[in-house]
This record gives sequence, structure tokens and C-alpha cells, in this order.
Amino acid sequence: MIAKNLIVLVALAVVAFVGAYSWFSKTTTASAQGINASTKMNDKLEFYIMPPSDTDQYNAIKKRFEDNAAWNAEHSSETPRRTDWHHGELNFDFSDQEFKFMDGLFMSEVTGDGVSFNIPKLMQYDNVAYIDKTQAFEKATPNDNYMSFDLYIRSKNNYSIALMNDSSIEPVDLNNSLSGQHDYSGDADEAKMKPGAIGAVRMSILNCEADNNRELLWIPAPNVWYNGLTDHLYTGLTANGSGDYSFSGKGSAYYTGSDIALRADESTTDHSFYSANNASRTTWHNGGSQKVKASTAGNYRLGSGSSDDVIVVTLPHQDGDYRYGHIRVNLWIEGEDAEARLRLVNGKFNMSLYFDIKEAVESGS
Repeated sequence: MIAKNLIVLVALAVVAFVGAYSWFSKTTTASAQGINASTKMNDKLEFYIMPPSDTDQYNAIKKRFEDNAAWNAEHSSETPRRTDWHHGELNFDFSDQEFKFMDGLFMSEVTGDGVSFNIPKLMQYDNVAYIDKTQAFEKATPNDNYMSFDLYIRSKNNYSIALMNDSSIEPVDLNNSLSGQHDYSGDADEAKMKPGAIGAVRMSILNCEADNNRELLWIPAPNVWYNGLTDHLYTGLTANGSGDYSFSGKGSAYYTGSDIALRADESTTDHSFYSANNASRTTWHNGGSQKVKASTAGNYRLGSGSSDDVIVVTLPHQDGDYRYGHIRVNLWIEGEDAEARLRLVNGKFNMSLYFDIKEAVESGS
């Protein structure tokens, strides 16, 4: 049965700039603790995390640092208090005011295109929950049903900034159960099946400086597939695999109107979702014009080389000596994916995002 409002993954996320990275964690309860990581600092980029907003929050960030006395008086009960933009190393400490907006995060199934997200009404047939298209969808709430944050970046030069190919979203797989080809099933294998929840994880990056244009929709784990008809989890899928170990023809279980079947016209490298009008199910393919990227190498990385780096933003705004811009990062559990199932509830994963300077942008361009 689809785990409506139950699929809860521990998200350990890393945000990195030019070799500098930052961790944040979220537990299966509403509490969290930061995980420290040391790294080399870089003075070319400064960054700050804000809740998602349709307005430019740069001045609000500046006010926190330029008027520290007023800010500290207003937020005297908060410890620790921020005193500057982040340089190189950041601890996503949820006791810090900067991250308070994520306090309510309890990731549940949503469906979306990486820009907007909805929660459909579900019906039940046998062991499969399916979408009731006669009822209106509920709009998903950021940092309640899915994770979303705006990442502000500034520098004294205008750069093109890219998400690097060695970024990863990988399962916490203590027993290496997803390594290699395996066929797991039933209660006896349930612990080994849990890491397979990574297959339903999605991440998108929106360029907030270009009308929230989606620069990337990432499927990190097409190498796993859950057969909802037989309760089997298959690992080690590849493009040239055969039978249950191939990307192709591996869709989710659905209700046909009279029975349960598998979507044979979909692959684990596809992203399928319902839009807000709840009229039809859309499928986007890896490498298509919708900027879907599936990690087909099976190592949960964005890519294998510099050709897989994804430029996500330049810094178009001027403020004194600084150029600045921002992106939005969304992380969610796609309820239309085959691995969004009750059997895999409480799977865990790590997300490590590395951003680097690609090139300087000519003045006025």
C-alpha cells in the first residue's frame, strides 16, 4: 500500500561551494541536530539559507548583519545568532534561527514537476492505493510535506555557478543491500529492502533569477525497482540489463478500473507525476527537454565528468561591491514512483550538493 503521509526519510544534506560543504540533517521526528564537517574555505563565494519566497530576501539577510544590535535585541532568546554570511563551512544547526522554517518537516508523498507540488486524494483497491481524479488535489506545503529552501549566493565577481557532477543523493545502506543485483521479498528481507526508498526520491533546482526556471530534475536511483504486484525489490538495474534488472519497462503498480497491473510503458529513469488539474498523468524521460537527469551509473552521483555539471544561476544583481543571485532547492518523495510504498517506509539517504564556479560572466551579459 502506498505510504500516504508515512514515507519519512532522514535527509542529511550537504551544500558545497568550490570545495566547501555544509551538512544538515532531519530526523523522523520534528527535532534535529547538526552534523559538523570541516573543509577548506573559499573567499570567492558567500551564501545564506532562507525559506522559499517569491520576493527578493537579500536585504533581509543584510539587515541581520548590518544592524546586529537591533537584530540581537529582537532575537535575544536565539542561540547561536548569525553574525555574517557563510564562508566555506556551514553547520545546518536547527536551533539556529536561520533554519527554524524547517522545524515542521515531515516528508510525505507528494507529486509534482519540481516547481509545484500537490497531494492527491487516494482510494484503495486490494493492496494498492490509487488517485481519485474526481476530487481536487491539496496543495503541498513546503517544509511540511517536502523540503524547500532558497540559497542566496554573492561574490565580488559575476560567475556562472554549477551543481557539480560529483554531487550525490545516496541511501544510508549499512548492510550494502543495494550493492549489486539482488531480489528481495517479504518480511524476512524487509530490512534489506528499506534503503530502496531512495528510488522515490527526487530533487530539483530552480533558477529564481529566471522566473523559477527548472534547471534540473534529478532521479538519483533508477538502479532499484519495487514490483508492487509481487512485493519484490530488485537492485542493480542497468541500461543493458535483462528481465527484472533492466531500467526499461519498470513502472509502478496501478488500478486499471478492474484489477491491478504494472505500467509497462515506463522506466525507472522516467519521472511521472500528476499536475494540479488532476486530469492526467505525465511522464518525462531522462535527458529530455524537461531537464530530467537520471543517475544511470548506479553510484547515485549526478554524473561522471565535467560534461554532467549543471549551471544553475549567474549573479545578475548589484549591491555595492557585490553581485548576488539565488536558487531554490526542492527535495521530495514522488508518490507516483514505484518505490513510494509502505514496505519501504523509513528508508534513509544522504544528499550532498557541490556547487562550483564555472566561469566569469562578461559585464552587461
